[in-house]
Amino acid sequence: MPELRNITLGGLFEEACARFENRIAVEYLGDETTYAQLDALTDRIARGMMALGIKKGTRAAIWGNDRPNTLFCLLAMAKIGAVAVMLGTSLQKSELEGLMSLSKAEYIFFDEGFRDVSFPEICAGPELSGLKERCYIGVEPVEGFMNLDELIALGEKVAADELAAAKAAVKPEDNDMIIFTSGTTSASKGVLTTHFSRANNVLAHIEALRVTENDKFCVAIPMFHCFSLTGSVLSAIMSGACVYFPANRRTKTLFEAIEKEKITVLHAVPTLFSAMLARNNAGEYDISSLRTGVIGGATYPPEFFRRISRELNYNLMSSLGQTEATAGFTFCDYDDPMEIKANTVGRFIEHTEGMIRNITTGEPQPTGEIGEICVRGYGVMQSYVNAPEVTAETLLPDGWLRTGDMGFIDENNCLHITGRLKDMIIRGGENISPIEIEELILADGRAAEVKAVAVPDEHYGEEICACIVLKDGAVMSEDEAREAVKAKLAYFKVPRYVIFVDAIPKTGSGKVAIGRLKETAKTRLGL
Repeated sequence: MPELRNITLGGLFEEACARFENRIAVEYLGDETTYAQLDALTDRIARGMMALGIKKGTRAAIWGNDRPNTLFCLLAMAKIGAVAVMLGTSLQKSELEGLMSLSKAEYIFFDEGFRDVSFPEICAGPELSGLKERCYIGVEPVEGFMNLDELIALGEKVAADELAAAKAAVKPEDNDMIIFTSGTTSASKGVLTTHFSRANNVLAHIEALRVTENDKFCVAIPMFHCFSLTGSVLSAIMSGACVYFPANRRTKTLFEAIEKEKITVLHAVPTLFSAMLARNNAGEYDISSLRTGVIGGATYPPEFFRRISRELNYNLMSSLGQTEATAGFTFCDYDDPMEIKANTVGRFIEHTEGMIRNITTGEPQPTGEIGEICVRGYGVMQSYVNAPEVTAETLLPDGWLRTGDMGFIDENNCLHITGRLKDMIIRGGENISPIEIEELILADGRAAEVKAVAVPDEHYGEEICACIVLKDGAVMSEDEAREAVKAKLAYFKVPRYVIFVDAIPKTGSGKVAIGRLKETAKTRLGL
């Protein structure tokens, strides 16, 4: 990647379609879509969106599972410069409403739902009645909503030259999408990026993984994550490779897909890799087609990295990324020895600077010294949506992005992660803000003080433990505390553990002593 390209996502996609028109771009449940068909179909969807009033700069939400229609809508928006607001499939009703309000999205495109949450039922509610259109993109039409076929038919009113003009009006500096850093209304932050940042970050991923049109990516991480969207889906589409959507993310399904479909690229979070390695019959599958992939989304011990590489027998890559930096900003080299890949997250990518910042003075740390990891370059976000104060805390005036992660750079310019400055819990690759859990338990009225902390877990990396101080005379069960959270938040934010303590330990300055509290929790739980 010798030079950054002044290009939009639509421009990159157009190049891929011209070069690989007869190759398979997308595959799902036996249905195949060539690049030529994908280009034509997304043009028709884009015209339908234009007929609805969507244009450059319009914010339109996508609330869909990892399926072709979700990707089709995203690519159509990219072509005409609409800003795609990517929503997590695990959102509950109150979370969705909060993120729609925060992002100021005017449209929503959604499918059937996820787990026990019905997207149509929520989208039919009066809280979203003010939207300009709610379009259903699931399999079977749902009464009361426009469906994708009707949207495409509506697009026939938009002339081809109007679409061409809309495409030409999109510039690399325009915003491409909003991706959320965590999934709550109180703590969630929407990250605003540009076509320029994402297009070039996609190219960086393609180069790091040596992707060609002969590759086939299996989408094993939800598309609303920057890791999956940029490093898997868009990296495949912009390089002429094939995007394969599995029927689900169960390990049996993934192993069967790798064997049958000859998958070559598989990215996953540590939790999923752990589940794959735990299968008793994993060795019965022929997964020799696997070439490479990235482990990300959470920290992991070096031996775990070595075990994945050894047992799945493919060139696993280490990397560090963040939504605020578009996606990955460090990579190990494809040919690096295992020692570097297992123990570091590689080097900062081209056109990107890295710095270790002293958390007290703000000054750069020397080689080998631990501090906060900061990054500067084309991939750094524009801002958090409607959060100028938080943006100012995270994005420094000289362009450095504070990642909130701690680490050091060694003598080989490789980055090592040592921990997190932020009080974030990462469960199975999902970033969870403790405050949202604490607020809901406090809202019950029986708790005087609550602090949610991360405790170690072999499968998920971290699990949630809610530490509760009850008011005098109050009684609360562990299940009642969990129910207070379950009623409002996604399933993965419900504390696995609940302990009741006499007091939350504090430092001399009155702040919660997180380290001491975690030790108390681990001791009480026998971890």
